[in-house]
Parts: sequence; structure tokens; C-alpha cells
Amino acid sequence: MIKINLLPLKVRKTKVVVQLTTYLIIGLSVLALLLVLQLLSLLSQTRRLDAQRLKLQAAEASLADQLGPVRHLAEQEKKQGELKRLAGSLTVPQAVWISILDQLSEHVQPDMWLTKLTSQQAKETDPPQLTLEGRAYHKISVADFLTGLEGSGRFRDVMLESLAEVSADDQVQVQFKIKLAYAPAPAPAEAKP
Repeated sequence: MIKINLLPLKVRKTKVVVQLTTYLIIGLSVLALLLVLQLLSLLSQTRRLDAQRLKLQAAEASLADQLGPVRHLAEQEKKQGELKRLAGSLTVPQAVWISILDQLSEHVQPDMWLTKLTSQQAKETDPPQLTLEGRAYHKISVADFLTGLEGSGRFRDVMLESLAEVSADDQVQVQFKIKLAYAPAPAPAEAKP
């Protein structure tokens, strides 16, 4: 079948323009409708998010009361860590002095006593340089003490500074002064030929 359009050209053009305009209006209406639906969807999501935000704020406010003690505990834990670190730094020097006094007490003879102990250190990490002063009833006791210190491995550079006889309580006593260095670890034994 053959179609023949007998309408004049102007009417045909007008009909095409009307048809295109109609399609354009319908398309724009559908687009506008889709945009309105999208806008309504975004508004709904915004309301939902606002409701969740309000719930979270309420939960945060209720947790704020519980967060105070937790923060307090965290601060106490931090202070405790600082105190432990400080105590640790103090116990190392204490341990050194306990070790020094233990080592000295092993070598003190029964008829001798120490009257003064002083120390000097160039740096905190250096072993202490000690000066011992004391008295004994016999020079042999001082000699045995020196021998014990030299053989202990914990003391090095043991040197008798002075040795003098003094009178005390109607008896003759020996007053002595010894300089030595403390070695925190025993010195390795030297190989003997």
C-alpha cells in the first residue's frame, strides 16, 4: 500500500513542529517528574540522617557521663607509668650501692670497721670511684682486707692511700684510707702462663 500525503507543505511542517513540541513537552515533563522524585528521595534521606544524627548525639551525651571516669583512669594510668619509669631509674643506682656494700661486707675483717665511704663519678654511666676510711686493731687485718678486695673481681685499682697507728681508748689502732674503683660486673680472669 502506498501512502500519499495530500496536505500542503506548510501544514505538514506545522504538524511536525507540533509533534516535536509535544514530544519535547512530554520529555521535559517526565524529566521534571524524575527530578521532583529525586528531590523527594533526597529530602527523605536527609530526614533519616537527621534522625540518626540526633540519636547519635543522645548516645554521645549519655556516654559523656561514662567517658569522664575513663579519662580519669587514662590519666591515672599515664601518671602510674611515669612513676614506674621514675622508680625504675632510681632502683638501678640503689642496686649498685647494695651490691657495693655487700661486696665490701664480705671482705671486712672481724677486728676492723669502716668509718667513712665516699664516691665520685665523672659520668652517671661510669662506675663509682670509692674512698674507704676505717680502723682496725692490726695491720694484718688491713692487709687481708686489701687482698680480699683485689681478689674479688668487683673492685679494681685498689690502692692503700694511708696507714697510720693512732691511740684510742688506751689501745693502739691502725687507721687506714683506701681508694678503689667498683666494677659492676666481675672482671674476666686473666690467663696465667
